[in-house]
Amino acid sequence: MMRNQCNDLDLKDHCQMAPGGSGRVLIIDVDVAFRQRLKKVLAVDGFDVIESDTCENLDAILSESLPDLVVLEALMPNVDGFTACEVLSQHANTRRIPVIMVTSLEDCDIIDWAFELGVFDFMTKPVHETLLRNRIRVLINQVRESSEFQHDHNKMLSQVQEYEEQLRKFKNLFREELIEHKRTRQLVNHFKQAFHAHEPLRKKLSQGEQAQS
Repeated sequence: MMRNQCNDLDLKDHCQMAPGGSGRVLIIDVDVAFRQRLKKVLAVDGFDVIESDTCENLDAILSESLPDLVVLEALMPNVDGFTACEVLSQHANTRRIPVIMVTSLEDCDIIDWAFELGVFDFMTKPVHETLLRNRIRVLINQVRESSEFQHDHNKMLSQVQEYEEQLRKFKNLFREELIEHKRTRQLVNHFKQAFHAHEPLRKKLSQGEQAQS
C-alpha cells in the first residue's frame, strides 16, 4: 500500500497550483502510447502535462505541484487507481481535484465504487483522446468557476461579518453614550432639586445681610 504522505505535508505551503493558461493535468497510466497520445492532444490547448506510469509516486508528485485534474487508470500494478483516489480524498488541498478514471473495466459495481471515491468521470478504453480532452477542459473550467464563486461568497460573508461587528460596536457606543447622558441628566436634576431645597435658606441669609447693612 502507498504511504499517505500527503497527510503529513502542508501542501498549501509546499505546492504550487497550475500556472495561467489551460492548466496542469496529471496522467497516471502504464500505457505509454496512451499517455503520449493524450499529451499531444492536450498540448494543442496549452495544457501542462505530468506523466507517471505508477501511483506509487503520487505523494512525491503532489509535493512538487498540484494538478488541476488527474487522468487515472484504475488497474495499476502494486497501487491501483482506487487507492490513489482514496489518498486524494483524504487531504483538503487534493480532495477537490477532479479525477477522470479510464479503464477497460465495465463492471457496474466497479463504476459505482469509483464514483463513491469521488471520481468526477469514468471512461472505458479505448478512449477517444479528443473527447477526453474536451471533458478535461469542461471539468477544469467547472472547478475554477466553483472556486471563484466560493471565493466571492466567502468575501461577501466576510464583509457582512465586518459590518455586523461595526454595528455591534456602534450599538455598544450608543448604549454607553445613552447611559452617560442619563447620568448627566440625573446629576443636573439633583443640582436643581438641591438648589430649590436651599432656596428658603438663601432668602433668609439674604434678608440677614440686608438687615445688617
